[in-house]
Amino acid sequence: MIKKLLYFSLILGLFSCKKESSFADSIILHHEKNEKLTFQKFNEGLGETGTGVIYIGKETSHINIKYFQTMMALPPPPPGFKIQQDLVRDYILSKYFYPSFDKTFFSDKNIVYDSLSSENLKILAKAQDTIPKYAYNFETKTLKKYKSFPVFIKNISGRKLILPEFKNLFPFILNDKKKWQLIQNDNAMVCGDPGWNRIYWELGPGEIIVASVNFLPGKDKGEFKLSFGSATSEPFTMNYDKRIIKDQNIYFEIK
Repeated sequence: MIKKLLYFSLILGLFSCKKESSFADSIILHHEKNEKLTFQKFNEGLGETGTGVIYIGKETSHINIKYFQTMMALPPPPPGFKIQQDLVRDYILSKYFYPSFDKTFFSDKNIVYDSLSSENLKILAKAQDTIPKYAYNFETKTLKKYKSFPVFIKNISGRKLILPEFKNLFPFILNDKKKWQLIQNDNAMVCGDPGWNRIYWELGPGEIIVASVNFLPGKDKGEFKLSFGSATSEPFTMNYDKRIIKDQNIYFEIK
């Protein structure tokens, strides 16, 4: 009798420890095998083009890793202006990037965006997985392939969400003050755009965003999470170099 009780206790324990499934578990991301990936060094990304967004749309089981080069279509060149052709560059860009996200709009009035929280967005960071993050440097004419991990975001509100322009997600680290501090892998100055609050796009009910976030170089261990508005992922552990905290030129924290 005691053996039976121990057996049933063990079975129940196994079920209780079973990882909860998520909408992201059935999504397979496809990319070239045996790609040589590197950690992005501090400030290495300055001057590079390419967003961290791979896919936006309805749930699907197979997604090819190809990034949006920009999230807004570039305006046409002025009359008489000719774009210099570069067959190698154009081939690389067409292979690894979509030209732009065709569902970003510009309004002639200020937009009231939806307030984002864990009530309407689900964010899943899969930091145990590694995928390539592509970026192109027009000055050096080189394609970079960085080590990154996939992030899955789902609209769970049951209605359409009106969102601001979205290019990348950045990690927040739990610092020595026990505050979640923004970490950027460069010290570039970001200039404000007076028209930022007239740019918007829509995420339909049940639709998902698939993006990537670069791993940080370093051997120190830290606790991180991701944020989109006030919606956050569950905390996860990732390597980093403690010196990067001192290199930040702005301080921003979330709850």
